[in-house]
Amino acid sequence: MRQDNETCIQRTRLFFNFFEKSKEKAPFEDIVKVKTVKPEAIRNLNKFLTSRLERIAAMMELLSEIHDDWAITGKKDYILMETETYDFNDAIKALKEQGFDDNEFILKVEYTRKWGIL
Repeated sequence: MRQDNETCIQRTRLFFNFFEKSKEKAPFEDIVKVKTVKPEAIRNLNKFLTSRLERIAAMMELLSEIHDDWAITGKKDYILMETETYDFNDAIKALKEQGFDDNEFILKVEYTRKWGIL
């Protein structure tokens, strides 16, 4: 978004889900969708969540280092980072340059008209 844009406000929202929506079977299913839970299923979930939460923390740190005006909210299943003062293209570029994939976050961008009619 152009810094001198006088007509719209861009709201960038990044969602970091604790459980990614991927083609792989989530380790959580080995606990809640079986009759008997095995200790190895708990260990697999621990490894998955440890890795996933570390990736989320790394993305949050990166974005916080390159821009200081984020509202960060913790929810039941995800972390939400949002701002109206940083272009989403720059955020995505920074994440990709550090090796993060599209499936590790959900991007939602909203535009609000400052004045006038569309």
